[in-house]
Amino acid sequence: MGELAELGNFILEGGVSSMMVVIVGLVAVAIAIERVIRIQLQYSINSRAFMAKLKKYILSDNIDRAISLCNSKSTALLPKVLKAGLTRAKDSTEDIQNAIDEATLEVIPKLEARALYLPTLANLATLIGLFGTIVGLIMAFKGGDAVDAVQRQAFLQKAIAIAMHTTALGIFIAIPTLFVSAYLQSKINGIIADVDQYSVKLINLLTASQKSGRPAVSSDDDDAASAND
Repeated sequence: MGELAELGNFILEGGVSSMMVVIVGLVAVAIAIERVIRIQLQYSINSRAFMAKLKKYILSDNIDRAISLCNSKSTALLPKVLKAGLTRAKDSTEDIQNAIDEATLEVIPKLEARALYLPTLANLATLIGLFGTIVGLIMAFKGGDAVDAVQRQAFLQKAIAIAMHTTALGIFIAIPTLFVSAYLQSKINGIIADVDQYSVKLINLLTASQKSGRPAVSSDDDDAASAND
């Protein structure tokens, strides 16, 4: 409790500028938490393991089960994109490519949403901190006009507190915000790279399957074949 009270006093001594920096920091924290949860827990997937399973179904001409596998990972972005291609498995390569491109254009904005605000918020916190420093310095110069030495000292202390505290808070908010932004950007780039890589592999697999001339076997056909055996 004592540390929280000390932090509260530190913010209050910084004045309005410190309050603005804290608001920016709270917005950054909310965005960072929301993005980390969605990107790390919902949008991401073990792409290599997923593609290995998907490849087995495609090579056995079982497109229905491949689509079912994608449906089982409905929150992840890679399965959504690959599912779009699988639903056009019997069409031309161009149609498959167009379907994948359309799905990619739909999922990328979800991936990048709000994450791009974090660098801006980090810069904003720093700029507000510098603004508070300038305000404090202006107040310090005005304090020299006071006749009473005690009043002048109190005025200078307040001005210096505003100047130093807002700068410290701005930097304190900006550093972790930039770090989280870099982390999220690396995850976003990784997911985009996986989508691009495995989309090409899917197109190649489906094209090779079409050239082999073997019809796709559905899960119902498998069950019927098993029953006949």
